[in-house]
Amino acid sequence: MKRVFKTKTFSRWANKVLSDSALCQAARDIEQGLFEADLGGGLCKKRIAVPGQGKSGSSRTLVAKKHKDAIFVLAGREKSKPGSDFSDQEVDAAKIIGAGLQAADATKLDELVVADVLKEICNVT
Repeated sequence: MKRVFKTKTFSRWANKVLSDSALCQAARDIEQGLFEADLGGGLCKKRIAVPGQGKSGSSRTLVAKKHKDAIFVLAGREKSKPGSDFSDQEVDAAKIIGAGLQAADATKLDELVVADVLKEICNVT
């Protein structure tokens, strides 16, 4: 079973766009290898349907998936926003943040939750 977390920054953005249940379903999909792109370093891009819009009008997320016990939702954007995708700078920043989180042990993850850097949203198998 993997713990699923979202970063504080992502959480502020996602509150009006994506539910925690949608993020948990996306994490289940990622565990089954269902995502749009492998960006290297344990980072993938996953489309998540926005209620009432389906996947074609969906949000795009960057997710760190390489940790043996956790998945981290790092960044998001709405498809309707200008630009076709995440910028190279956004991907590079997500890779750096993801690498740090993927190297953390369970104690460190718990500390990050207490410090309000991460929010744990569910567990997936």
